[in-house]
Amino acid sequence: MKQLVVFFLIGALTPVLGPVLSAQALPPDLVCNGSYHHRTFRHVVIPDDARCVITDSRITGNVRTTGAPTVVSITDTHIGRNIHVRNVVQRVTIGAAGCRVDPVAGRNLMVRNSRNVAICEMSIANNLVVRNNRGTLMVRDNKACNNLRVVRNDVRSMRVVRNSYAGNFSVARNTWVDRRIVRDNVGLRQNPSACRRAG
Repeated sequence: MKQLVVFFLIGALTPVLGPVLSAQALPPDLVCNGSYHHRTFRHVVIPDDARCVITDSRITGNVRTTGAPTVVSITDTHIGRNIHVRNVVQRVTIGAAGCRVDPVAGRNLMVRNSRNVAICEMSIANNLVVRNNRGTLMVRDNKACNNLRVVRNDVRSMRVVRNSYAGNFSVARNTWVDRRIVRDNVGLRQNPSACRRAG
């Protein structure tokens, strides 16, 4: 009889305590317009006109922009899934502050239709795509476990150096004014799955 009462009590409390326990287990989502340091978020959305700076943090889900943010800077931060950044008006910086550590993007890193893009020392589990950007462009010291594509950028200067990739490499249909440096990019001798397992 005591066991029956305990099961009924647990069954009665589960609907009440279940949402509270699961809500505490997940990190919060963030609509980013400001500076955030040493924090954990689930998903990050960067809205129109925002200045979003995230450092030394952890994002378990996705990062994406809506509208036209002013600044997107995500440094020394591990991202569990995808990074989709587009239409940034002034500056995009994704990677390591001072290129000292190796942040991770769990799936894809894509930057499109933005200005002054710097992507440095990232480990990307799938594709790194940089497309239709303006201003200056730097993609250096990254590892993409699938394709690395830098295409259709109309920039003042462009550097794509010391990157490694397991799939296809494409730097094509770009225009530049001052200089274009593409060198020391290396295809990994492993397929994308082996690259992901190697870390």
